Amino acid sequence: MCFACGAWGYMDTARARWREEQQRQAALQRPPARRQRVPHRSQPPPRLPRQPAAATRKLSADAPTPRAPAPVRPDLPQQLAAFQAALPGSRGEAYLQQRGIPLALAQQHGVGYAAPGTWPHAARDWRGGRVVFPHTTPDGHVVNFYGRAVGPAEEVPKAKRHDHLPGTKGYFNATALQAGHGPLWVCEGAFDALALLAAGVSRVVAIFGVQGWRWDWAREVRELVFALDADVPGQQQWRQLARQAALRGKRVAVLPAAAYGGHKDVNEAWVAGTLAVDAWSTPAEEPGARLAVPADLHEAWEERVAIMRADGHLRPADAARLAWEALQGGPPSSKAAHAGQDDTHA
Repeated sequence: MCFACGAWGYMDTARARWREEQQRQAALQRPPARRQRVPHRSQPPPRLPRQPAAATRKLSADAPTPRAPAPVRPDLPQQLAAFQAALPGSRGEAYLQQRGIPLALAQQHGVGYAAPGTWPHAARDWRGGRVVFPHTTPDGHVVNFYGRAVGPAEEVPKAKRHDHLPGTKGYFNATALQAGHGPLWVCEGAFDALALLAAGVSRVVAIFGVQGWRWDWAREVRELVFALDADVPGQQQWRQLARQAALRGKRVAVLPAAAYGGHKDVNEAWVAGTLAVDAWSTPAEEPGARLAVPADLHEAWEERVAIMRADGHLRPADAARLAWEALQGGPPSSKAAHAGQDDTHA
């Protein structure tokens, strides 16, 4: 304290003594330094902690671009060629005939036959061999095989009946996603796809089960016809896919269960002679298929249906189809355009 001016502070000498006292107190509280051990000449130097490889690795500016991962089974095309060569005159050809599939049609779409002892998945080999269908990507690359054990269902245990190789899955006839005219027909199994092709449908893929659909592969597809199995999972799945398709701006139709003539899937109906491929309809015609229309369009759709029935004297199913197509922004289908001409009463 300066008694002359009233300012408060420390003198330089006091400040220096305070710093010395602080250093002395710190030295008293610090633990004694440990003597550093000098390793003996025969003793190896201590190991330094290992740094993670990712932390120490540095990529130079001119490092080569990483290569794309190699296919899991690069031998699949060669194996498929051998199976295709083995199909004519085999048990596989006979089995295809039993399922209503001509040999030429099967060969055109890459089908083959794995004789007993040649199926790549040795644990699932079958004494009658397997009819082999390639899994492909939309650009035609073979990524897997599906093998159906040869023999009637009562002779082939369910556990042995169907087999896919481990690894990546694709579609059967996936190139139809990028080629062909008209709507793309989607079914669950390879035999169903061949049956539709045999029945005159030109553009078909099989997705190997109701959960196999991939929207990223169908970006360029504008029209879809779902021909899934007539069981509960198949009927539930087409409705779910129809909703998803509508949200993506795609036009959707379905081959209803009635088109199978009481059979569970397309191929069974084809073998029995009851398959009616011209019986497809838009989802709005199916019982409960109003759910296929997005919720925000229900009111507009129902209003259009009512107006078309009142002004155009259309049948309910035809009015529903026309209203659905109008909401999708497309011209009325040829099937719908003639609706009501033969029967103008509701």
